Amino acid sequence: MIVIALSAENVLKYASLELSDLPAEGIIAVSGQNESGKSSIGETICFALFGRTYSFGSETPDKIICWGQTRCTVNLTFAVAEGDQYQINRFLDNNGRHSARLCRADDLEKPLASGVQAVAEAMLQLLGYDYDEFIESFYLAQREITTPHRNSQAVKTMAGLSTFEAVIADIQREIQEVQVAVEESDTEITTIATKLEELDIEEGHLQALESELSELTHEQKESDQLMLALGMAATAYEENIPRLERAYRGRRSMRILCTLLTLGLVTSGYFAMQPYDPDGYMWVQFCALSGLMLVIAIGGLFIMKNRIEGLSDAPVSLARKLMTLQMGGIPSLEIPSRDVAEDEEIADTAGDLASAQTEFTGVYAAIAEYAAEPEEARELVDRELYQLGEQSQIRRDKIERLTAAISQEQVRVIQANELVQSSKDEQEKTTEYQHQIAVKQLAEALLVGAETTLSQRFNRDLRELVGHTLPMFTKGRYEHLKIDEELNVQVFSNQKRDFTALDEVSSGTQRQIMLAVRLALSQKLIDSAMTGRQFIFLDEPFAFFDAERTLSTLEVLPQLSDEITQIWLIAQDFPEGSPLDRHIECSREYVSLSPTAVMA
Repeated sequence: MIVIALSAENVLKYASLELSDLPAEGIIAVSGQNESGKSSIGETICFALFGRTYSFGSETPDKIICWGQTRCTVNLTFAVAEGDQYQINRFLDNNGRHSARLCRADDLEKPLASGVQAVAEAMLQLLGYDYDEFIESFYLAQREITTPHRNSQAVKTMAGLSTFEAVIADIQREIQEVQVAVEESDTEITTIATKLEELDIEEGHLQALESELSELTHEQKESDQLMLALGMAATAYEENIPRLERAYRGRRSMRILCTLLTLGLVTSGYFAMQPYDPDGYMWVQFCALSGLMLVIAIGGLFIMKNRIEGLSDAPVSLARKLMTLQMGGIPSLEIPSRDVAEDEEIADTAGDLASAQTEFTGVYAAIAEYAAEPEEARELVDRELYQLGEQSQIRRDKIERLTAAISQEQVRVIQANELVQSSKDEQEKTTEYQHQIAVKQLAEALLVGAETTLSQRFNRDLRELVGHTLPMFTKGRYEHLKIDEELNVQVFSNQKRDFTALDEVSSGTQRQIMLAVRLALSQKLIDSAMTGRQFIFLDEPFAFFDAERTLSTLEVLPQLSDEITQIWLIAQDFPEGSPLDRHIECSREYVSLSPTAVMA
């Protein structure tokens, strides 16, 4: 940027400051005795641009206000690379109220940014640098010119390292965050392992419980069916006794009827076979009728026989169930058919029972033959049903306990499975985190390598720039410099034919060398952060220069860079014949500086 005009009220020494029509190229000289307000001009420019100065930081801005006043204002008009002109206005009072506004110079009614922070951001976009970089490059305050510190943010920006360092810092922060996540995952895995140990899940225990429950449930089902079957068999036993008696009577009647019909059939057949019997035809009809009735009677006899056999199955089934229960088993629930083999099986069972429980043999045999009284059979069935009921209740209680245990174990198994899955998830996360850390560490190493290369390139470029300007300042006496990674400077002495430290040369030469380094830094900032013409403000750079050295430096300064065209120089006085494009003279006696004080 190029300063076009500056006006201020109550800033530092000046109650009123007015500078206009400043040349965009050449040297603007500011001279005067000590405490005449020379440095105040530079600090006013700095305050206008950044809201602070080198002498008074952001912590004590009110010290910028002229002594005895309560407020101050400053207006700075400047041009940027494209030739566009802008004006920045600032206001500050002794209560700490600070306001700022940025406008285009041709439209002061429409601010581009308002407020200290908004203006700072807009100025950074326009200029390409901030306060720290400005102080390290374009603005030399009234102080010793020293070697720049390589770790200053401004130097890092000039070298192009600030972006690398910001990215490296972000990566390091991310690595720390991921490492914290790894530690949290490891802690979670340890916690999960402790919970699994506390659960103490026994492999196969749930399956064993479920198998036992299934077996008990099956036994209970059989027991319930047996109790139902016993009750039905006892009822059938009671109901079938009169039915069986009726069936036996019916069978006897059918046998008698069959006998009579057989006699009738034989008799009628005999008479029907007599020749020349006038009643033969009647006997034939009677014989046919008797045969027909005999067939029907025989059918009825078979029906009675089958009914008797069917009714006989119930007591056999009841006897079998009772005997099996008495022997400690659960009988088959199927009702067997009555045949010879089964009768023999029942006989064998009854024989086994007789050897084990002799006192019940007669009862079971009587029941199997319907010989026991219904009350006696019912009493025996009720006793067995009572025992079955007690066993069933015990079994139900155990089933209930097993069901509760299985439910609890299922919950525990589910919890264990969830914990195992969570552990696997955490382990996968840990693996992914470790991969991320490895990738980030590789990226950090690559960036550090690139940063080192860029730093070395910056030192080389800086050395070349200084090597270009230094011979001009020293009239060829010093041409070569060494600048190490810490930006420490050594100069080659033609007299000693070797590189020598700065403290081995005169103070004037030291300042010439440091001025060359400062200008080289300014050029690097222009190359890396911005484009277009730029001003530079040098406060007392010739403090240890003699007249000859000052004149030679004044002649060289405008030729050093095509970009640094507006050069502000502060000195108590300038040698006669100095090539100045504008000369501003300051005085201790005056608190105002106006165009009338400006001399060409």
